[in-house]
Amino acid sequence: MRVTVIIPTYNESGAIDSLLDEVLAVFRGAPQHEWHALIVDANSPDGTADIVRRKMQGNTNLHLLVEPGKRGIATAYIAGMRYCIETLHADAFVEFDGDGQHDPRDIPRLADELDRGYDHVIGSRYVPGGSVPREWALYRKLLSRLGSMYARILLELPVRDATSGLKATRLSVARFLPQSEEQLLSRQYAYKLQFVHDLVRAGVRIREIPIAFRMREHDISKSAWYDIMESLRVTLILRFRTVPYLWAWRARGKRGRAEAAEAETSARGE
Repeated sequence: MRVTVIIPTYNESGAIDSLLDEVLAVFRGAPQHEWHALIVDANSPDGTADIVRRKMQGNTNLHLLVEPGKRGIATAYIAGMRYCIETLHADAFVEFDGDGQHDPRDIPRLADELDRGYDHVIGSRYVPGGSVPREWALYRKLLSRLGSMYARILLELPVRDATSGLKATRLSVARFLPQSEEQLLSRQYAYKLQFVHDLVRAGVRIREIPIAFRMREHDISKSAWYDIMESLRVTLILRFRTVPYLWAWRARGKRGRAEAAEAETSARGE
């Protein structure tokens, strides 16, 4: 299977070199797949793209896509998906943060679950064995867990970590995801909710595996109240979009149960 790891970056010059060393080492240790890494850089002024270009020398499975400017992480993933399909002809892609919070050693574990027949694999902080950094303040742990729980309950998602940023997806089911910037409900981190919601509604096979979320090594967290408000907004939009589908699904279920009961009563009468 040809797997491409998409890594969006912006001003990651302090972390990208060592991160790519880790990723390449993981690739070499998992020869069962054909691995590629695609760095989607938002025209970082700190020279992140130049570091990647130097790293590409001698590493033919490293690729660089430079966007005109900082348009949001969701836009970077849309551009990365198109590149995977049109240029790299990949079978699957992995969403992977470029700031050191994801462990590259989890990448083959995600791909292994795709090999077992799943279409979308989530690296989950909230299934048994998963964790968030011990150093996180209590309020941040609560915000992260409650935010995921809020989306999971309101959207009736069968996953424990709806806001995870470490995921693997078969490109054969990517048609259910937004295909352009205009189809995105958010260009920022709330895109994760739209992605998992759309895949759940499409009925793809989803699996969660535990991961240990790492501390960002070279900067403070990028989480902000803006991202929280965006997630609340996107969840509400998706909820109102989903209501007609839920009503139809529940109505079909009620009709089915009523018809079964009527058939059983008729059979007893005979």
